[in-house]
Amino acid sequence: MANLSSRPHRTEPAGSYVKPDWKGYLKLALIIIFFIVLAIVFFNFFAVPKTPATLEQVKSVMTAQGYEPQDISDFYYNKDVDFKRVLNKCIAIEKDDLHFEFFEFNNDNSAIELFQQAYQKISYKYNAAHSIEIETQIANYTIYTLDSLGKYNVAIYVGNTAVYAYCNSENKAEIQKILDAIDYLKA
Repeated sequence: MANLSSRPHRTEPAGSYVKPDWKGYLKLALIIIFFIVLAIVFFNFFAVPKTPATLEQVKSVMTAQGYEPQDISDFYYNKDVDFKRVLNKCIAIEKDDLHFEFFEFNNDNSAIELFQQAYQKISYKYNAAHSIEIETQIANYTIYTLDSLGKYNVAIYVGNTAVYAYCNSENKAEIQKILDAIDYLKA
């Protein structure tokens, strides 16, 4: 009688082990690596850099939202002599639990350095088991937010500017409104 099955019959004894072909795994690994490299190259070359906000833009947004920005550049100049060389201006608002500082530097590296200091301070002090931590790094900017232990913290750099802000978690919408208005929160 003819075989009704279209599948070939097993030639190995039942329960025997068929050794996988290592060349197939190697090909699969190379394909995965190729696509990972392709994705990294794509995001690096085609990511659109953000335009840094100006001090005047940020001041205008803060004022429009009912805050009174203060120039605190002298505080940083007195705190660190090197800041005089690199910091153009720093404005800040402080109201109840909300604290927001915007820095404008004369170079990108100083903004990145300030971001790294803020990032370390935030992640060391507030990172806990039940945290909501988001970090986005594209083109000329990095956004880091951490909502933990009842505190909302933000560290951002865009080009030659940086932001360090914090408040109680229930008031994070206030910080987010400012950042949205200057297009710093959206990735």
